[in-house]
Amino acid sequence: MPKLYLIRHAEPTVTGVFHGCRNDVPLREAPPTFDLPVEVVYVSPMQRARQTAANFAVPQIVLEELREIDFGQWGGLGWDEIEQRWPELTRGLNRNWFGVSPPGGESWADFTARVGRVLQVVLIDPRPKAIVAHGAVNAVAAGLLRGGDPSQFKQHYAQVSEFEV
Repeated sequence: MPKLYLIRHAEPTVTGVFHGCRNDVPLREAPPTFDLPVEVVYVSPMQRARQTAANFAVPQIVLEELREIDFGQWGGLGWDEIEQRWPELTRGLNRNWFGVSPPGGESWADFTARVGRVLQVVLIDPRPKAIVAHGAVNAVAAGLLRGGDPSQFKQHYAQVSEFEV
């Protein structure tokens, strides 16, 4: 069975905020080298993902649909600031994270559908492969691959998760 590796991008220059797809920040330092038996890497267009994937010596395919969720007006803000600006909305998040959309941002349902569509495209490729993307993208992909709750998938910066597909 071919393998699929989900890789979260390495640590960005700014942490502790919701980056989403609107804040295209670079990496804090050079990314690690990944020694994985892959023949192709699918990459988010965000520079933190492209920089993380740069050390792979195999073809790289940038797919727009692998970009991080759009956090709208929350982009670039930390959780404390979001709670101060949108107290009613954030109280709803504590009850149902997936049912509340950030102002001007992407709904969880739309985001999940987008990741599901791109995952199907990637899975058609029979080669051993990797996806270099973002925390939320990889959580949704892992949930779809395992049939589980994406909120249960945790991945650190530059962490690799392996799946049989």
